[in-house]
Amino acid sequence: MSGAVRPASGLFEEPREVTALGDLFANLWQIGYVARDLDRGIEVLRDRFGVEHCMEVPTAGATFLKGDEPAPWDVRVAMGARGGLIVEVIEPIGGEVEFYREALPRDGGLGLHHLATFVPLGEEVWESVVGLLAEQGLRVDYTVLIPDRVRAAYVDTRAHLGHWLEICQLQAADTEFFSGLVADSA
Repeated sequence: MSGAVRPASGLFEEPREVTALGDLFANLWQIGYVARDLDRGIEVLRDRFGVEHCMEVPTAGATFLKGDEPAPWDVRVAMGARGGLIVEVIEPIGGEVEFYREALPRDGGLGLHHLATFVPLGEEVWESVVGLLAEQGLRVDYTVLIPDRVRAAYVDTRAHLGHWLEICQLQAADTEFFSGLVADSA
């Protein structure tokens, strides 16, 4: 099937039940990078890696929490795809963004920040995952809440995995948007 475009199927199929933290790997949907300049990061993805369908997405209306407390947070975000996982690029601008900046490479390129996984909607599921994290000495360090779109929790797994882990509960509007982004990609 040389030259055929693979359909964007299965990215948001019913996620695996999370009874151990390793189950989260079965639900990966995104790779997150950081960049000093979002526009330059998008150029790198397009020109070097052929991720031609990459666009800036709004963060307006988001609430950012450090632990359980609201904190200032200013970032620019772009999402792209090339027939599979979503590729995210984040430009940290101000507020509580040092945890992004720590992953910025010195040469100005893209730095791996996180792998993102998703779990079903609902408080019971969320509390179960938070409990599994606690059993392993981990916690939700930061949370991004965007009404009617996503609850995304950043967990510092750098000592164990070398990157952050982002655990998401995605509303239908987001899964439809991301599925469309993949379908529209090469």
